[in-house]
Amino acid sequence: MSDSKNMNLKVLWEKVQQGDLSSFEALYGEFFPGLCQYAFQLLNDRFLAEETIQDIFLQLWKTRYQIFSQGYSLKRYLYRITHNQCMDILKKSRTQKSRFIHLFPSDAWTYISERYGFDEYLIEKIETNETVTLIEQIVEQLPARCREIFRLSRDEEKTNAEIAQQLDLSESTVRVQLYRAIQKIQKELLSG
Repeated sequence: MSDSKNMNLKVLWEKVQQGDLSSFEALYGEFFPGLCQYAFQLLNDRFLAEETIQDIFLQLWKTRYQIFSQGYSLKRYLYRITHNQCMDILKKSRTQKSRFIHLFPSDAWTYISERYGFDEYLIEKIETNETVTLIEQIVEQLPARCREIFRLSRDEEKTNAEIAQQLDLSESTVRVQLYRAIQKIQKELLSG
């Protein structure tokens, strides 16, 4: 990087430390693409890489008053933080997968991998499927009319007016029943 560009970045960073949002946006525009590319090389996931860099910049803005002594390279700092964040994500992912894999015998793991497809989101897919199953169980426990209204709304995507007309109810009754269903689901999910 040229000396003039280093000087411009230093001035830009000083303005950011003073709370200048437009300078922060300029800094973001300068470094975001390169940091995303670096994070992508480490994580092999473009969405996760971009999310990681956005989190880094959010943290940078929040702690801008406390960062850097004189003479420290902003670019080097951002790349080091990116590297550390990515390593933490990979370590956490490996640990989570390792704990999860040990829950099943190898033949069960083979079945799960084949059924759900083996990728970095396997655990999330299984947890999501478990949540959907749990919600279905909760919905089954709702009173008949409440369950019917909930399913018409969520499964068939009908409006409150359409449900009210189909079941010969007032829209207010439909709203109350949907509210009760959602409250029951939330309560059960949070307690489970």
